[in-house]
Amino acid sequence: MRRLILEVTEKELLKIGLELPTFRPIKTLELLYFLRQDDKEFAAISQVEFKDPSTKIDQLLEGGYLSEAQVLERQKNGAYIVFLRSGPSLSSTLSMMGIESGYLFPPLGIRDGKVKFSYLGSEQQIKAFLEGIDAVGVHYRILLLSDLNFSPISPLNRLTEKQRDVLITAYRMGYYDVPRRGNSQDIAKKLGLVDSTVVEHLRKAEQRLIRHIIEVER
Repeated sequence: MRRLILEVTEKELLKIGLELPTFRPIKTLELLYFLRQDDKEFAAISQVEFKDPSTKIDQLLEGGYLSEAQVLERQKNGAYIVFLRSGPSLSSTLSMMGIESGYLFPPLGIRDGKVKFSYLGSEQQIKAFLEGIDAVGVHYRILLLSDLNFSPISPLNRLTEKQRDVLITAYRMGYYDVPRRGNSQDIAKKLGLVDSTVVEHLRKAEQRLIRHIIEVER
């Protein structure tokens, strides 16, 4: 099994008829858990943050790609944890890219007008997926192509992409060493974030991991 992560701009997605007016109010969208992915329906749990905090979740339904959007949790920073579901329109568009032959996998989401896909499959499936994208003339940037060397059920997959980045960077910089070799200011400088944001991501990442460990062991 291999893992491919690629990045595509919203402009390039227009070439396959995937226009994203639904997502224009969104600052970031990250899919956390896939619930269903086939030719009839696409469903997932996502974290959504809007550019304008007053934006309502119902606006995600206006573009026609999503048939349902339900808020599961409102976070302190204003982001939402949301259940999203679409009908055949989005599924058929994804099928045009050859996605049905493999598996979508986190990280996957939208940030700064760019869409990131993470895709798992065999050597043949990865090749077919890239050939499908090339055939419709979509330009993309490969961020990672490697053998799958981690467990799909890793607790780290319960974190958002930003939480994983901050947590892993903190670990590598000695934040969890005794005595501690790096602090939150060092991590913030390394990642181009403010200190309070780093502390918040670490706290949420630690909370999710601890909760997962306790729930599994109970």
